[in-house]
Amino acid sequence: MFADFSQIRNITILGVGLIGGSLGLALKAKGFPGEITGLGRRMETLDIALERGAVDSATTDFQTGIYDADIVVIGTPVDLIPEMVQRITEIRTSDGRPLLITDVGSIKDHIIEEIENFLAVPNLHFVGSHPMAGSEQASVAAARADLFDGAKCIVTPTNNTHPQALKLVTDLWQSVDMQVCYLSPTDHDLLIAGASHLPHLIASILTYIVGEISSDGTKALDFAATGFRDTTRIAAGSPQLWKAIFMQNARPLLPMIDSTIEHLVAFKTLLENQDDVEIERVLAHAKMLRDTLEG
Repeated sequence: MFADFSQIRNITILGVGLIGGSLGLALKAKGFPGEITGLGRRMETLDIALERGAVDSATTDFQTGIYDADIVVIGTPVDLIPEMVQRITEIRTSDGRPLLITDVGSIKDHIIEEIENFLAVPNLHFVGSHPMAGSEQASVAAARADLFDGAKCIVTPTNNTHPQALKLVTDLWQSVDMQVCYLSPTDHDLLIAGASHLPHLIASILTYIVGEISSDGTKALDFAATGFRDTTRIAAGSPQLWKAIFMQNARPLLPMIDSTIEHLVAFKTLLENQDDVEIERVLAHAKMLRDTLEG
């Protein structure tokens, strides 16, 4: 395995969207001296990455994109990550050169378990990572060099993780000014289901519900202003990407949906009973929790 990040000369970004493109821009802005290759299915997307300066070269040929890589960062939808790792190992199994594979997906437990079941190649290592930065826009056209500045990146080692591979992936994200923290894959999926996946689901359902409210041909959405837009912004994310996330992380998400329903039913009862004291208490507690985020 590589001694440290200073030895890295070739990084391949597999799936150059918002996160992958921002990583390429950030690495260049921070002075990474090596070659950054974009690998994807559509040359039209890769051309945008080239025009933006997010990558130095680009290809749709999988073997060409992987062959010289020291690090591969997978930015595909989460349900494709194990398949991508499998394809990478098929190309790099026999040459003996070290390779670190990581990802940017928001699901870890099931994916890493599947990968570790087949990844048993000397010098090839996978370490899961999840940069907690982004927006509802998924395109490389929205990539920014400062997207990661000061944000958290969760790295998810297991008992099988090589210490040097863990250091290398830590160095990668710290090189673009991210604060790296470590969670087990299971803890990651539980906490991110609450911090990210449930809010996205609720924002989508809220948008769906309000979209059906009308009176005499006038729609409630016609009056949607800053509050509604702020609350539902993330519902504009890619349906394909989020479908895969919900399906892959259903186990911790399902009880959170049950809890959401219970809280809504309880609040409905407070309204029916006109319990203004308890309603204010619920709202005050929520405000207190929200205010801590600003700190």
